[in-house]
Amino acid sequence: MAVKKATVDSTMAKVEAAKAETKATTVKKEEAKAETKAAPAKKAAAKPAAKAPAKKAAPAKKETAKKEVAKKAAPKAAAPVAKVFIEFNNGQVSAEEITARAVEISGKKSVKNLNVYYQPETGMVYFTADGEEGSFAL
Repeated sequence: MAVKKATVDSTMAKVEAAKAETKATTVKKEEAKAETKAAPAKKAAAKPAAKAPAKKAAPAKKETAKKEVAKKAAPKAAAPVAKVFIEFNNGQVSAEEITARAVEISGKKSVKNLNVYYQPETGMVYFTADGEEGSFAL
């Protein structure tokens, strides 16, 4: 049984590492966007000083605003839909059924943080829902 727990722990560590990497990538992209937005503003500010400042500054802002709107309107890729089934001793149960039943047993209408642990050897499910512990048999 200790081998299975180590496998789960290592898998969770990989998931957490992937989440951290995704957050770091997002932060880098946001910083790059901020730098590109700042660069056109500096160029636009330098040109109006030589000519009419009110007329030249306004079109530059409109162009960057159009680009920002175009970037925001781009659709994001949808996350893949995953259905997880657990099979053990000629039985099958879906992960969605387990989580739905855990939320139902917790007695809360909405759960912000739910951790579910299923032990197929014993047929028991242990969970914590927003800090409250509970269990049930499948």
